This record gives sequence, structure tokens and C-alpha cells, in this order.
Amino acid sequence: MIKLRITGMTCDHCANTVKKALESVEGVKSARVYFPQGFAEVETEGNVRVEDLIEAVRRSGYGAEELKDSPEVYVPKEGLYDLLILGGGSAGFAAAIRASDLGAKVLIVEEGVIGGTCLNRGCIPSKYLIEAAKTFYTPKENPFRGIDLEEGRVDIRKIVELKEEILKDLRKEKYWDVLEAYPGIDYKDCRGRFVGDGKAQVGSEEVLFHKAVITTGSRPSVPPVEGIEGAGYYTSDTIFDIDHLPDHLIVLGGGAVGLELGQAFLRLGSQVTLIEALPEIAMGEDPDLRRKLREILESEGMRIITNAKVRSVRREGKGLVLEVVKDGKGFEIRGTDLLVATGRTPNTKDIGLERVGVRTNQRGFIETDEFMQTTNPDIYAAGDCVGKMMLVTVAAVEGSIAAENALLGNRRRMDYLSVPHAIFTDPELASVGMKEETAKEKGYKVEARTLDFSKVPRAVISFRREGLIKMVTEAETGKILGVHILAPHGAEIIHKAVLLVKYGLTLEDVIDTIDVYPTLSESIKLCAQSFKKDVTKLSCCAQ
Repeated sequence: MIKLRITGMTCDHCANTVKKALESVEGVKSARVYFPQGFAEVETEGNVRVEDLIEAVRRSGYGAEELKDSPEVYVPKEGLYDLLILGGGSAGFAAAIRASDLGAKVLIVEEGVIGGTCLNRGCIPSKYLIEAAKTFYTPKENPFRGIDLEEGRVDIRKIVELKEEILKDLRKEKYWDVLEAYPGIDYKDCRGRFVGDGKAQVGSEEVLFHKAVITTGSRPSVPPVEGIEGAGYYTSDTIFDIDHLPDHLIVLGGGAVGLELGQAFLRLGSQVTLIEALPEIAMGEDPDLRRKLREILESEGMRIITNAKVRSVRREGKGLVLEVVKDGKGFEIRGTDLLVATGRTPNTKDIGLERVGVRTNQRGFIETDEFMQTTNPDIYAAGDCVGKMMLVTVAAVEGSIAAENALLGNRRRMDYLSVPHAIFTDPELASVGMKEETAKEKGYKVEARTLDFSKVPRAVISFRREGLIKMVTEAETGKILGVHILAPHGAEIIHKAVLLVKYGLTLEDVIDTIDVYPTLSESIKLCAQSFKKDVTKLSCCAQ
């Protein structure tokens, strides 16, 4: 068997042309050409020279070279879909693209809007609203003497209209146009559910599949508070279509969604009260940073009530009344609008999981192993519905890994340790790797330092000194275990830290690098230097 890499093919017709060219060479018994993978296998009967095969391919209009190692390819099955994907968001499309690249015939089934949560109801519209709020708010907080900026007004309807235009363009560019580029991917706009092993109901028809990936995502979780349904509320699915600016927005939940949207509406001119059941906001983040973030938000005018439980909600006239209990004492909070941001629940009901032996946990999230494989060896899952790290970037990687493992066998594992995440408040809270307490729990002897952003020259000249950076290291080796940032553009700065954590670099590795000066990302080097020296005693750029 002779293996060739083929270049220049763009369709199945190209593959057939190459196949005929190879089979025209004397001594060739048969040839199989895989278009998506750019690969050919040639079975010979006699003494066939590789050079003759390459020349035959060249004469047919394509390029070829011998392959010494076998490429990773998938041989499509006949009469069924090689991969069925339930869900048309980031994880689903990443899975479909990877499977198509391997040569599989793929079907994506999505009953909602193409693009999933991130594009339509999450990352994109929320960051759009945050940027709009920042643009409106900045003149009010102008720190530069000698510059007068005129204050404007907010038309929330026009903000929403522009958001819809942007999302429409992104749906076309990132999803519909992608489908056109991959002829091996079919897309059906309907509901899909498993009806048995290798069978699924897709709309009104039954389809057969070899393997499947579940990427059905999640939806906002609404707590069982008395009266909440009758009183009315917004979630992250509906708030971006609001037609008025709330006079007083009450936010339930002090995680990323509640904090981001709460600050955005605060800056647009709403009064905002945030209620969190846990002892602090952003409880998954470093304690020093989340306390500093609370201080900053409260200084802007946000009222934050933690360790509090909402007992009931009722509507009075045009307003809302919430009965709240904190430290055993009850009181009322009155507002005009309510945003529920208390987490997410997976979309795993009524898709036939019980028919195919796919197990979920008590919260409904699909159980998967390190290969993204479910309790059914032929079915994998990725994205929000597995609940590992509910980030669009993670979903895409999980989807790609799930598709590859489903078709080629379990060979790729998902690594969550070096995945960065961020809360897009202003300043932004971003993190990668382990927190100090987590590292200690894992048995590390830890050394940590926290640097105030008033020590970062770029922050000083920009009048953006409110922030912290914390670095967690292994005491004996100086290996960097985690970096946590609360700073302007923190979600951008954190990417410098990702490589430090992913590749196990040390304090000395960071100190030995040269940064552009002055920059906010220089804060990472300054924090590393603080393990060795008093950075307040260093001149600019000093080692």
C-alpha cells in the first residue's frame, strides 16, 4: 500500500479525477482518495514507482507527495450520518467542522436560533451593552483637567436596534457562511431527539447515525421564589431586547452575568441593587480581587446586598416589591425591573437520553469523561450541557475533541487547568490557573504576591489605578501556578499569563523577558519582580 498526500483538491469531483489518474498507472490495482483529508491510498499488483504515481497526479492538475506515516483519517459509512450533532452553537459547529475535516458526513440539528447562547444571548450582546454603557459613562468620570466633554442621553431602543443588526451580520458570517463552506455538513432547523441506538427523530423524519455529539447548551435558571412568575422578570435571554431604561433595576445574582449587566445599566443611568445569596459577589474568584471589585462597584453607586435570600416578589402598580431576609431580619426592596442572573440549567430534558443510556447528574448536566464521552460509548457531549466550564471558548474545544474522539477513538483529552476566564466589569476581573487556597488544598507549598495597579506606570498616567494583580507560585521552584487580575483590560492582559501557567514557566522566566513600556501587561512582570524586590524602589524598566 502506497500513501500519498494530495494537494489542490477542492471537491469530490477533484478526488474522482485524482483516483482515475492513479488507477491509470500500470500496476495499480485500486486507489482510494479522501478529499477532505487530502490523502490517497494506492493498492498495487506489481512493482509501481512512487514517482510515476506523483507524475500521474501532477498531469491531472494536482500535487502529490509520498507519506511515510499514516494520517489520521475517517472512512465514511454508507447510508447514514457519520456524526449527528444536537445543537447549533459554538460546540456544535466546532464538532461539525472537525468531523467534516476528517471526512465525515455530518448533520447538525438546532430548533432555536443558529449560533447558540454566546452569539445571540450571551458574550456578544452583553459585551456590546457594556461598551455602550462605558461610552456613555466615560465623560462623566473624565479625570483630565482642561478637557470638557459634553454629556449626552440614552435611547435604549436605538441601542437594541443596532445590537440586532450586528448579531444578524455575525450569524451570517460565523454560521450560515460556514455551512456553505462545508458541503459535508447538513443543517436542519427543527427539534431532534434520540429514539434508540443509532436512531434519532429529526423533525418529522427518522435518521440513522454512527456516532453523536450532544451540544444542546443551557438556559437561565430561575429560583423558585414565591410570586416571581406573576411579577415578571428579565433573564440574560430577554434583557437585551428591553425597550426602556429601568429606573431601578434589581439584580438577583452576584456572578459574572449579574455584575456585568448590573454595572452596565448603572452606567446608563439606572439605579441598581444587587442581591446575592452567598457571602460575597464573584465567589469563584480570588478573595482579594472580589473584595476590591465590590468596593469599586459600590463607589460607582451600586447597592450590593450579600448573604441575603429573596423570600417573595410581588408587583405593586408599576413597580416591584421584594421581601428579603438577611441575618435573620426581613425587609423590603422596591424597584421597577427585575433581572434574574442566578446561574444556568442544561437543556437536556426531552431529547431521549434515557433511550440511549446517557446519564446525567442531579442537576441535569450530562456526565462525561476526560475524552468527552458519555455513559453511551457511541455518544459524546460538549459545551454548557456538560457543565464543566461554561465558556464559549471551552465549548468549542470540547466540541472539536468530542468529534475527533467519536470518529477516530479516544486519543485527545480536555485540559481545563490553563483555561482563562473573565468577568467583564470595569475594571475586568480575569484569571487563569489555581487560586492560592486551591493550590494549598492540592498540597503545594505556596508563595503569593499581590501588586496594586497604582504601581503600574501606564495605569497611573491613564488615571486607572483601581486594580490588583495576584500571582501564585510554588515556593521551592518559583513555578507559576496561577495569575489573577483586576484591572482595566484585564481580559486582554490575562492572555500573557496563560502561557506562563500552561507551560509551567517560573518567576525568573518572566523577569528575564522584556516588555513594551509603558503597558498594562507590564504588571505581570512587576508582580513577578515583587517576589524578589520592593518594586517601589525600582526605576522605570529596571530589572
